Formats: sequence, C-alpha cells, structure tokens
Amino acid sequence: MDIRLEEEKVKEIDKFVSEWMVEDRIPGVSLAIVGGQGVKYSQGYGSRELKRNLPATDDTLYGIGSCTKSFAALAVMRLAEQELISTDDPISDYLPVDFGESDITIHHLLTHSSGMPSLAVSELLIDRLIDMDERGAPMGELGDFYRHLNNAVDEISADPGERFFYFNSGYSLLGELVRKISGQPFDRYVEKNILKPLEMNRSAFEKEKFEKDDDVMTPYFMEEDGAKPTPIPLRELGYAPGGLMSSVKEMANYIEMNLNKGEFRGKRLLSEKLLDKIHSAYIERPSGSYGYGWSIDEFMGKKFVGHGGSIAVSTAYVGFTPSIGIAILVNTAPSTSPQQIAKACLSIAEGRDYKEDVPYFKRKERMNKLTGEYHSYKGLKKAKVEALGGVLKLTFLERLEQQILALIPEDESLEENRFYAIMADGTKEPVEFDVNDDKVDLYIGRWRLHKKE
Repeated sequence: MDIRLEEEKVKEIDKFVSEWMVEDRIPGVSLAIVGGQGVKYSQGYGSRELKRNLPATDDTLYGIGSCTKSFAALAVMRLAEQELISTDDPISDYLPVDFGESDITIHHLLTHSSGMPSLAVSELLIDRLIDMDERGAPMGELGDFYRHLNNAVDEISADPGERFFYFNSGYSLLGELVRKISGQPFDRYVEKNILKPLEMNRSAFEKEKFEKDDDVMTPYFMEEDGAKPTPIPLRELGYAPGGLMSSVKEMANYIEMNLNKGEFRGKRLLSEKLLDKIHSAYIERPSGSYGYGWSIDEFMGKKFVGHGGSIAVSTAYVGFTPSIGIAILVNTAPSTSPQQIAKACLSIAEGRDYKEDVPYFKRKERMNKLTGEYHSYKGLKKAKVEALGGVLKLTFLERLEQQILALIPEDESLEENRFYAIMADGTKEPVEFDVNDDKVDLYIGRWRLHKKE
C-alpha cells in the first residue's frame, strides 16, 4: 500500500527542517519523500546561493557524494547480469593492481571488506579542489592513483572479507572496471544505462553539463565568521565513489526504482534477484551492516537501506524502508548529519515520535542540558562543559593552569547522567550530573559545581 502524507505531517516536517537549518547555520536544503507510486512531498528550504539569495528548490542540483556508490554498484551488477563479470572475480583479473597475496575480489570492493584501510585519496583531491589544503601526494592522473594504491600493499590489515574499512579507492577501481568491461567511461555508462531510463536527465558527473544549468547549488564551507563559497570539488577519479550531481526530484525516481524492486515505470534496470543481492548485508560494522553500495540497518521495526554522502561542502542522505524513502541534499556540511534528519522526517511521515525512533535526538537534548559554565560555592572554582562528539569536554578555568578532561558516558543513552574521566595515572574518576528541572549540579572529586543559568 502506498503512503499518504497529510498536511499536518508536512507542517511538522517543515518546522523540523527549518529549525535544523537555523541551529546548524545551513544555507540551503532540499528534501523529497517518496513512495512506490512516486513523490509524496518535495520542497526546497533556504538559499542555493547566498549572494543573490537564490532559493533552494526540489530541482536544485547538489553533490550527492558517496550516495553515488549505490549507482556504481548498480552498474557493476548490470554487467554481472550480462555475465560479463562475476562478483567473485579477483579485481586484478581486469585492472593493473597488485595486492600481493590478498585475493581481493569485486565483492570485497563493493562491500568495503578488502582489508585495505582508507588511503585518503578522496580527502586529498577534495581539499585540493576547494582550495582548502594541499596534502602533497602526487595525484594528477590515473597512473598516480595506481602507483599510490600498489605501493600501499603493506597497509592491508586483514584478510579479504574479515574486516570493514570504508575504502573510497575501491569504488574508484569499480568505476575503472565498468569502463574496462563496457568500453565506455564510467560516467557515460551510468548516464546511458541508469540515469536516462530513470528520467534523471539533469543529473550529471561532468562540470560542463551542470554548470550550464540554471538551478545548481553553491557549496559553502562554514567558518566562524560566515559561509565561504567554494568550487564544486568533482574529479573524474572520484566519479564512482562520490561524483554525481543530482536533485531530490530526480533522486526520488531512483528511490522509486529501488522500492519497486528494480523496475521504474515499466522499465527494468536490474532483476529483482540481483537488486536483492545489492540490498543484502554482507559485513558487520559498529553502525550496522553493509551491502553493495548501501548500508543495511533496521529502522521503525523494518529493514532500512540507506547511504550518506559528503564532498566536504555538499552533503546528502538517501534511505528507504520497503514502503517509504527519502532524499535530503544540503549545500554545506552541517553539525547534525542529514542521516539523522532523514530518519526523523520518515518517522514524522509515518506518524511516529521521531525522538523515540532516532536516539540521536534524545541524546543530543541530554548532552545540551549538561553543557555550559559551572561555578563552585561563591564562584571560587570555575569550569566549562562542552559537547565534543559523543563525549563531554570538561575544562577547569584556572589562571595558572588549565585542566582538561574527557567525560565518557557510562551508558550510551545518557539517561543516568553518569560519566567517568581517565586521570593521568590511569584511574577512573567518577563524574555525576544531578539534573533537577532547570538546575544542574556537577560532582567530580572534591567538587560540587553549579551550572550558571
């Protein structure tokens, strides 16, 4: 049964997204919610470009980053369906790679289970292309890439299939595999065999194509003094791991195809059996499992398939249950991941309490309750508590000496407000927050500190 999205839910989603944008200082966001019969709601929020205050729309093109990996996996599986390759084939059968004694297959590259850790190729190129940093490694052409990869054989840290290492370079190899087998550059193959059948006619890899478009985001790096516009850091070597530009309206077609088991409006892109293989879990990781270019999880009691993407100054998330999907695209890198926002929006769309479905938000509320400045009796001892990723940072504000401690929660949910700090001698120092309405006290060692209002 196809989903319905009542006006009340739309208003709640709009309010939720708008508040996220204010809190994270986000210039522009676009969102689409999709069912098996197509788009149920799509909207742009804020500005795709600040200088001229051009609005973000559901047609605005963004860099979707690693959400592109599922397109690469789909391309590879189309070749497998034609029996031109097998996912069990060693990648060295097709490309000039030398992984020593490691028998790394196409399957291992698809699932990030090759045993090779990240070699920072994407980071190197993105920083270079947005004028942010220069890391100094040669990476001017394909030969540099293969040398970088082959010289790193001693970095392999596990047997293939044993350990998950997110490995962008593996998807660069898959892009080269598509080129080698199909006889077409990766981007051309995807445009002809995936984007065109999905009517994703404005989505593109090459700058020349989307630079002529009237509705394209300007990417922003958020600095303390405001938003700094940057170039769009797309590079041919990064096309397969993260180089597609698209809109939520066109990504909705992609989600619809996935919801309909490989078929889009009478056109079949892949057999149901092989698409199910793409959506299957192969290797475990702390945040769930991984398939072929997709993360596999459970959400709202259902199987959830999704993937995030970032090119540092443009971020994205695409995900779906068996009945509903969402695409969120952003023209910066916000503090709160689009993944958390996407899941919350799906929860709202299903008429549920998103704070119960997405633990991140309850945890964030509890963390924020504890942050601030603390004083002892008469303000003679002062400290500051800040959120730092998944832990708190406690700084004693002394004129002669500053002591900084990481406060590690005893339980993931933070319900007990109990933490501990590892002291210089290796001992654990208990830390407790006593929360009573709007009053918060901090106990550590000899001190009782009161949070300033």
